Amino acid sequence: MKLELDCYTFGQIPLNTAGEIIDYAKEIGISSIDTAALYSGSESALGRLNIEDFDVITKTVKIDRTISRQENFELFREAFYQSQRNLGYIELYGLMFQSAQDLLSEQGLALWDLVNDFKDKEYVYKLGTAVTEPEELADILDTVDIDIVQIPLNLLDQRFIGMLPELKRKRIEVHTRGTFLQGLILMNRYQIPEYFREIIPVIASIPEPKAAYALSFPKLIKEIDKISIGVRSKRELEEIFSMYNFDVETIDYSVFRVDKPEFINPSVFNINM
Repeated sequence: MKLELDCYTFGQIPLNTAGEIIDYAKEIGISSIDTAALYSGSESALGRLNIEDFDVITKTVKIDRTISRQENFELFREAFYQSQRNLGYIELYGLMFQSAQDLLSEQGLALWDLVNDFKDKEYVYKLGTAVTEPEELADILDTVDIDIVQIPLNLLDQRFIGMLPELKRKRIEVHTRGTFLQGLILMNRYQIPEYFREIIPVIASIPEPKAAYALSFPKLIKEIDKISIGVRSKRELEEIFSMYNFDVETIDYSVFRVDKPEFINPSVFNINM
């Protein structure tokens, strides 16, 4: 089972709804949970639920560039201890930097030493980072030895495909996010905002059911370990699980690749999705 539960919404939905999602995730064989110190209320909600059977991954805070290096060091350390308290002092499967740029900054190596101390103390099993650009990941690989990485990957955004063999050679666990690209991939041509008019033919050419093909793409890539999916209800997770198991036709997924960042990187979208 490659599906991973992204718990970004858990601070926004009722606790009983989050509990239903967790119970169903366990029932269908999901074994990994993704959260973060900056996901408001998510860690605290998880700490009140039965998550002992899951591999839990959380993420750090971000560097505050208005304070000193020592203050940032303390910020990261105290935020991690708060994450531990929020999650009920379980041994974490993974700790990732929320921002790869923090790890690549002049403070990065000191912060990397800090999280390695957490690993040495067996507070956490694997260390890594989320990345946004292939160039970021290349720089990370030249700087530190990570155990785990989270990359954006979907039918339209295939920029990291060429790096996957190297990641596996280095025995780095690969998790993906953005499978539906904020819902864009699931839209029909009449729902797609005018901002994306240049790639409407590409999106419209994705076969139905689009969710099944969007999930099948990373599912079929042997180097991908987990596909992080966020939901707001058990029903949504049931629908995703159904699409995950849908028997799709064999197709050439490379025809959907889009290389222009303004259409595949949500951080530079000139539109609210």
